[in-house]
Amino acid sequence: MYSLKVSELQERLNQQKSDDHDPWQVCCGHHLVEILSLALCKAIGNQKQTEVKADRLEICLRLAYEEDYFQETQLYLKICAWERDNKNFTIARRFC
Repeated sequence: MYSLKVSELQERLNQQKSDDHDPWQVCCGHHLVEILSLALCKAIGNQKQTEVKADRLEICLRLAYEEDYFQETQLYLKICAWERDNKNFTIARRFC
């Protein structure tokens, strides 16, 4: 387990914010779920660690993500466009 002082963490966060980073590209989804898991145990909740393990949270989040949400994303539109341009390949046939 890593250990950072709050001041050091805040300094690192401020540095990242001041750089020209796209905030949506700072971490991947798996990392974000790990952070959520920790937060549910310590910062914004008091859940037992076994109840909110990252892999379990990922399953719950996938189950909660409806097809309609996906169809509203840029990724969905790009997949459909790619399929139209590449007729021999299918990625999301049931969606597009």
